[in-house]
Order: sequence, then C-alpha cells, then structure tokens
Amino acid sequence: MLDQRSVFLEKAWEIVEQEPSVWDAIDVKDKAFYYKTDQEKIFLSSFKSRDLPLSPYSLTPLGKLLTKLSTLANIMSRRPGTEEVTFYVLHNSPQKGILGKKADKKMLKVAAPPLAWRRQQIREKIVEKVKGYTEKNESFFFLDIGSGAGFDSLEIERLIHRVNELSEHSFDKDYQSLNVDIDEKWLNNNKIVTEKLFGRNHHIVRENISIFNFWKNSQKIALERYDNLIISCNGFAEFLSDIELRKLYEEIFNFSQDFKGNVDIILPFANKNKEQETLGKKIGFQFKAKAKQEIIKMIEEIFINYKVTYVEKYSHIVMNIQKHID
Repeated sequence: MLDQRSVFLEKAWEIVEQEPSVWDAIDVKDKAFYYKTDQEKIFLSSFKSRDLPLSPYSLTPLGKLLTKLSTLANIMSRRPGTEEVTFYVLHNSPQKGILGKKADKKMLKVAAPPLAWRRQQIREKIVEKVKGYTEKNESFFFLDIGSGAGFDSLEIERLIHRVNELSEHSFDKDYQSLNVDIDEKWLNNNKIVTEKLFGRNHHIVRENISIFNFWKNSQKIALERYDNLIISCNGFAEFLSDIELRKLYEEIFNFSQDFKGNVDIILPFANKNKEQETLGKKIGFQFKAKAKQEIIKMIEEIFINYKVTYVEKYSHIVMNIQKHID
C-alpha cells in the first residue's frame, strides 16, 4: 500500500510528465534559435551563414551545392555534433535555401527521425532515474559530458521544481548537475536560461574545459554526499578516434568506480551504416560512426561487473551501463 507521500508524488509526476519539456520552448525566427518563456524570447544562437564558422571539412562540389540548398546541411557542415544541429532537427521547420525549402525538407526527412529518437531516449532515461530518486527521496549527482547548452540539467530543474510545486511532500534531498563542455558560448547560454527560469534557486554548475582535462580535477568533487550518480555522454563517439574513445570510457569507468552508490551511465552512438558513409564521402562530411559490436566489446571490457543494455533504432544505439548497490 502506498504511503501518503508516495501518492502525492505519483499524482504530481503524472501531471509533470505530460507538460512541455525545455526542448519544446526552442523557437526559430530569422535564422536564429531562441528560448521562449512566458515573458520573453531569449536569444541563443544565429545560424545565418555569416554568423557560423567555416566548415572544418573539405567539401566536395556536391557538398558545397547542398549547403547552399539546405540550411540543415549548412549547419551540419559548419557546426557538426553541436546544439545547432540538435535544435534545428528537433524544431524540424525547413528553412529557405537558394531554391526554396525543398532540399532542406528532404534533409530533415532523413536526419530528423534518428537524431530526435536518440535525443528522446536520453531524456526518457534521465527522467526515469530522477523520478525514481524523488520517489525514494534519495540524493543524486548528474554529470553531463559534452553538455552544450545543458538542456538535460534544465529539464531536471524543471521537473523537480514542478513536482515540488504540485506535491505537499517536496523532494528535499541534495542534488547537483554539472555541465562540462569546451563551448563557452553554449555554456553561457545555459547560465542565462537557468537564471531566467530559476533565479538563484537551482543546482546547476558548469565547467568550460575539455573532458580529458576535466578528469585531472574531478577528485575535488565530493561525490560521497550523494546516493546516486548519472553520467550522460552524448555526441562524442562519432567525433573521436578509437583510442580517444577508449580513453574517455576508461576515465568514466574510473570516475564511477570511486562512487559508492548506484551508477547509471548513458552512452549513445551511431552504428556504422554503408549508405551514410557513401553519402558522407560524396558530400565531404566526415562522420565517424562506430561498428556496434566493436563498441559493445570495448564497453564490456572496460565496465567490468556492470550491467550493459541498449536500445537501437535508425542505426543509432543508446546504451545504459549500470552499477547498482543491493
């Protein structure tokens, strides 16, 4: 039989999970991203060609043409693996190129479903964990590696604030979200949106640093204060060499091994796909998808005695690696 606190929390979560997420507040106007609140629109980033960096790729003639025809192709060529790509795909509103919206619509039809599915899977796993912690009234630490604008940390704050508003029995345990990224602009956007939404009443911190340098200072984090640890590492596998990726996963393992409570690690990546590779070569995009069995083998070799599960769709895989204390 559920106690009174559990009943109140269950009802609150039923409401909160049906409400718009922070990603639903993304707006596009005049080739720029905004975060829309009840009071204002907060400027995030322009994706006009003049405001984007030069492409790190050596585009083929076909690639150069495609970036002129499709806004999505242009963003993907200039800011690969960044929030601009994610936000554009999630908003899913074709923008005009030199011949109208037709090419952009076709690009979105191909690119949007897999990236939107992957983003949703990550969000659902994080929400599932946070919901469980509030129900058990347990503390947690959330580490977002390559966080970009840190929307997962914003969503955690939104969820907990709303649950506390709706329930007579609030979640009062300690928790913290740490966003780690080398992109100063998007971390600053996280700071701006966080303060607009929550003022000083939040548990989000940021480090503008390479993840490989971050581990040197990670011992300073007082993890012993928390009952649970979540690590999300989205968008890395496709842009690292196999050596770099193994090193990253080994550092995540070492960081989580030192933690005495429950651990959940979320690692998404794109599986090798011959059609995508062929198209990428024709355009000049360098998308380093990984072979599924190679990644699984690497993870099982590194995360000894952890439970490894995954879901798969559209050649994308989201892995959940768990170490739970009985």
